[in-house]
Parts: sequence; C-alpha cells; structure tokens
Amino acid sequence: MTAEAGDARAVIGRVAGTFGLRGEVKVVTTDPSDFRPGLSVRASTGDRELVIAALRPHKERLLVLFEGVDDLTAAEALNGAELSAHISDLPALPPNTFRDDDLIGMRVTDARLGDLGAVTSIAHYPHADMLVVGDRSLLVPMLAAYGVVIDVESKAISTALPLGFEDL
Repeated sequence: MTAEAGDARAVIGRVAGTFGLRGEVKVVTTDPSDFRPGLSVRASTGDRELVIAALRPHKERLLVLFEGVDDLTAAEALNGAELSAHISDLPALPPNTFRDDDLIGMRVTDARLGDLGAVTSIAHYPHADMLVVGDRSLLVPMLAAYGVVIDVESKAISTALPLGFEDL
C-alpha cells in the first residue's frame, strides 16, 4: 500500500483459472461484496488495470468478465494474478472487521507467552480465519475465545491463548 491518501490499495481476490471461452475468470475472494461492475482493479501479472464488466457467483467463487478480456487466451494471461483495488472504491467495513492487508505486519503478543512475532498472512478456513504468525507460522484463530484484540492504531494484536497451545 502507498502512503498517499486515496492511493492505498487492498488485495481483494486472486484469479484461480478460466471459465469457458468468452474470457471469464474464476476469482477466489473472502468478500464477494468488494466486486461490482465498473470497479477498476489492478492485476499483479503485467501490472495492468482492468475494469469489471460483469460478474456472477459460481460455486465457492466468482466468475468475472473484464472489459477487453473477451477470449480464453486473454483470460489465461490473468491466471494466478492478485487483484487489488483502491480502498476508497471498496465498501466500508463493518466495525471490528479488517482486510487481510490491514493485519499483515502487526505484532502479536500473548498474555502468557509474550511476543509471538508478526502476522505474515491470513489463512481463511470455513469455521475461522487464522493469523499466520512468526517464523514458525503459528496459526492463531481470530476468535474471541482466544482473547484476540486488534489495536489498529498501535498495529498490535493481543491474545490469551490456552495452556499447551504453543505445543501444537
């Protein structure tokens, strides 16, 4: 993300393959509401700007058609690309909800274990999102039962993990 206001971007999805012959791509996302026709996104492959022409749900993914991507060959060139958008173009998040990019880099401190390291990524599972923390890639569930408190201002996350958690 950049420091200038209005230029901050967030990764909102990843192209997971093609669908059909018309240029549609399968997009994996944790928040389908981030996508809408007319939204401009940047594809990490080729660092190119794309505008969403149409989208529709399909199984656990979205099928997205971009302006100017109108055949299988053009769609294949986007395979694996991360899609990012200006945060100002995305819907506002509900309270106590965060984008992955907001959490990555935050320090995680446990009440009993001390500093666990920085968040390196977020793993999304059906029952809970997990913070992937430190060099050991410790998985910390983002659940109130684990005392997870996120302080955006200080870029810190505190937890109260149960006894034996560190042995998992």
